[in-house]
Amino acid sequence: MQKLIGLSLVVMPVLLSAALAGCGGAPGAPGPGATAGPGTSSLAVPPDEPPVSGSPESRTTPPVAGPVCEGGPLGCRLYRSVDGQDASGGLAWLKSHPLEVSMVFVNGTWTVGVKTPCNHLGVEVEVNGGTWIPGRRISTAMACLGPESNYETWTHRLFEQPVTWSLEGNSLKLHNAHGSVEFQEAGPIPHM
Repeated sequence: MQKLIGLSLVVMPVLLSAALAGCGGAPGAPGPGATAGPGTSSLAVPPDEPPVSGSPESRTTPPVAGPVCEGGPLGCRLYRSVDGQDASGGLAWLKSHPLEVSMVFVNGTWTVGVKTPCNHLGVEVEVNGGTWIPGRRISTAMACLGPESNYETWTHRLFEQPVTWSLEGNSLKLHNAHGSVEFQEAGPIPHM
């Protein structure tokens, strides 16, 4: 079961991004000059290929057909929520029913993959310094009852507007007017 969940964290963002790409491209998709946010190295966003060892400008490998995570804001790491809050106060569910986020670059666009306590969400983003500007979103559609449905709705609202992000060591923070979430690195993206 753990292996299946890990695989879905990689496959879902890829499928979501591929589905979105079939809808006519992504307006505002990041270009070769986009950079990572605060607390990260300033790597260029890969055009359609993974970075090669050395500087991102010295790419010598042929384009890759599949998704890549190297050179991106989150690298090839998975992050799990440990705390958060919104206007109502602290959100204990972010610890007991954590969100998991990762990021892949496919079809010319960075896509944030989010595993909520109910469904998976894929959000195309333009990386603009310390801000992710959301574009198209797509999600799975399991009918969840109870609080898990509310947690998913809260997460969708977080990604309806630009999200300020910072990565310091193993700690990722996302914040906007809707709320804030703190994440800790949970290891490499499975099967990437």
